[in-house]
Amino acid sequence: MPLTAPTAQRVARRLHAATAHPRLAAAVAAALFTGASLQQLATARPCDYDDAAATLALHDRARYTDGCAAHPVPPWSGIFLRAAACFTRLLSGEDQELLAAPGDRGHLLRVAETARLRPPQPPAARRKGPAGRVEWDWRERQEAERYEAMPTSRVRPPSRR
Repeated sequence: MPLTAPTAQRVARRLHAATAHPRLAAAVAAALFTGASLQQLATARPCDYDDAAATLALHDRARYTDGCAAHPVPPWSGIFLRAAACFTRLLSGEDQELLAAPGDRGHLLRVAETARLRPPQPPAARRKGPAGRVEWDWRERQEAERYEAMPTSRVRPPSRR
């Protein structure tokens, strides 16, 4: 569900206040408007972000969710993605991660927590651990469990002929 204009403004302000690192802010913003997992965010390269079309392509090589998808970039998050794309191109070119590297999980969680942007939480009956504990990867684990429970005949990628 897209954010309302006032909520989007609050989110943008919180991200801006939480970090000056363009890639971390863009990754949290992208997670908010796409609902993507860290594995999907880590696949994005500068060429996957099209500023003119306002789209971001994410890939899911493990195919836990939807394979590859192009997501429309809402105006409030475009500034974060443009900054990340410029930052990444200045660092090392097109082959560098645009949003997240595999070792960025801790940094991303700290930025999200500082900005008070928490993911949806499991129902109270399914929570593990103390009551106030945030489960950051609940959705990812839920999707992985659903994927693993699928019969292998449905999971195989289509054959190319």
